[in-house]
Amino acid sequence: MISTTPPPETHPLVPLEDVDVPAWPERAALKMAALRLRTLFTGSNQRPFIAEDRLNDSVELFSDMATPAFCEPLLAELDETLASWATNPTPKQWIRPLVLPPCDEHDLLSRWAQRHHHEVLTPPTRDDLLIDTPEQTLDLSGDGVLVIPQLEAWFLRHRCGLGMVRTLLTTLAGLKRHCVIGCNSWAWAFLCKAVDAHLILPEPLTFEPFDEPRLRRWLADIARQQADEGIRFRLSRNGKNVFALNRKGRPREKYFETLAARSRGIAWVAWHLWQRSLKKANDDADNDLSEDDQQTLWVVALEEFSLPGSDGTQALLILQALLIHGSLSARELESVLPDPGFQGMHHALHRAGFIGERDGRYYCRASAYPAIRDGLATAGFPLDSY
Repeated sequence: MISTTPPPETHPLVPLEDVDVPAWPERAALKMAALRLRTLFTGSNQRPFIAEDRLNDSVELFSDMATPAFCEPLLAELDETLASWATNPTPKQWIRPLVLPPCDEHDLLSRWAQRHHHEVLTPPTRDDLLIDTPEQTLDLSGDGVLVIPQLEAWFLRHRCGLGMVRTLLTTLAGLKRHCVIGCNSWAWAFLCKAVDAHLILPEPLTFEPFDEPRLRRWLADIARQQADEGIRFRLSRNGKNVFALNRKGRPREKYFETLAARSRGIAWVAWHLWQRSLKKANDDADNDLSEDDQQTLWVVALEEFSLPGSDGTQALLILQALLIHGSLSARELESVLPDPGFQGMHHALHRAGFIGERDGRYYCRASAYPAIRDGLATAGFPLDSY
């Protein structure tokens, strides 16, 4: 059963420089290292409460409500942060830059703009970004709030691909109109170095990372609303209720503390990791399980991602480019990479679950982001704030 708790509270956005990513619990970090060593040398591990070969590969329980469940608390936080500013006729700052965590597959800021009927500035096509037109100007005048959901759509990491974003930033520097600018954290880190975005725009805000208590309350609230009555969420390794609290009101298990650290407090990354960890017992296992077990969704440990190929450098270059740009077509990806011979590798990354494809555009999957970032950090790539 899920303990009755109030839904997660909303938090106003915080300055980017104040972001404090949830830390790994010490025992979990040591246990993970020991588990990897034990698995490496023995190929086995402690026997779980229910063997994973008795569980289905995936659960479709939340697939039909993933977007509203995942978006709503963050949209509320945008409202709390921006509502009074948006109606102030003489704000101290006309521009509100928001640096968003990577792998936002739901275009959150566009949803917020549409909900409030704000004007959304349409970005140029990626082909137009490579046309060198230094005399080009932008007219951003008008009434009401202007929203630029994805600053990463205004440039390409190419010798001819920064002209438009420079023009946009120059125009924004003198704009006296309410304007909200979204930018993913990897694009922001790149633009600060490439075009001094941090010197032109005010200090950006971002979402406060989800820590263990907040993450547990949020996922418990979703499960309480969407799961069938009587459904239990139990850890496959020991059979215990993942949502259970102790007498002090703290989670009995370390699952959500570990999930917060692994997702780096990014709500949509945590959501996708949580989705991947939910399994149901196989139909042919029912005769061995009690009725209580059959009413269970089993929470399993997530598998580790491994980069395909013997040389991970090419894979990491592709993943870094996709993080910076949000999404790219195969032709655009070729234009921003130092080595154009990537065709085989991007197919391998897609097959391995690191990247997804939608309408001919490739993007990094939220569920793979922790592994992607770890790989980039280990290889010495410049990183973002998340």
